[in-house]
Amino acid sequence: MTNTTTKKAANSIVGKLTAGILAVAAVLSAAPAEAQEAGGPVLVVGDSLEVGSAPYLRQALPGTLLEVDAERSRSSSAGLRVLATELRSDHEAIVFALGTNDLSAATLASNLAAAQALAGGRCLVVATIARPSQRGSSTAELNRAVEDFASRSGAQVMDWHSAALSTPGALGRDRIHATGQGYALRGSLLAEAVQGCLLGGDLGGLPAPEDPAVRIPKPPREPRRPPPKPRRGPPARVPVVAALSSFVAMAGRPVSLVTAAAGDARIAAMKDEPEPVLGAP
Repeated sequence: MTNTTTKKAANSIVGKLTAGILAVAAVLSAAPAEAQEAGGPVLVVGDSLEVGSAPYLRQALPGTLLEVDAERSRSSSAGLRVLATELRSDHEAIVFALGTNDLSAATLASNLAAAQALAGGRCLVVATIARPSQRGSSTAELNRAVEDFASRSGAQVMDWHSAALSTPGALGRDRIHATGQGYALRGSLLAEAVQGCLLGGDLGGLPAPEDPAVRIPKPPREPRRPPPKPRRGPPARVPVVAALSSFVAMAGRPVSLVTAAAGDARIAAMKDEPEPVLGAP
């Protein structure tokens, strides 16, 4: 009896888990279709990071009409003017992923609030920032402005800062722009946030699209440095007295040899008979 009850309970749990998994799969598989049925295009206003990630964003959202206006070195102030000019009543959601080129957290916070006012009741997607601090502008303060704005407004936040710093190879050599892998990751995260807007919730993560044509740059090699040259000490100094003594000794040696040779010649000249030859009788 106990075994039968246990088996029934286990089967019930497995059945509920299976039903839950199938339900989640159905929502995920229907997400592009539902987003397309919503009908409204999504306006994306960005900087050079969106120039690179836009192809991956389109790949991740094949059923969504995307209108991308991205430009290098664009600040949030410049993006706000673009948003005011291009925003239409039929736009379903807005991506305002700017701030990387800003130098003031207060200016960024003000522009985010102005973007929300322009958006009206539309869902707004913003992004945290991954870059080194520049010209006295703290990246932590910029991200605090983004997070504070999102907590007050309910905007969707794409946490690019955490994703870029925790993914090896996502950022390029300048630690601002992304690599091919990084742009794919950013596009995937933006797609997740956009779907959260269109479906009214968070889907919990989408895989980054893969593009075999993208070549991820290899990290630069450190230049080879030549081995250090051995240090040469100062030339040895010979004391003056010792040097003069050596010179006198060397100079006097040939004189003594010549004197000895002359003495031998005088002795030989004084002899009447020649020197005997070895072996002669």
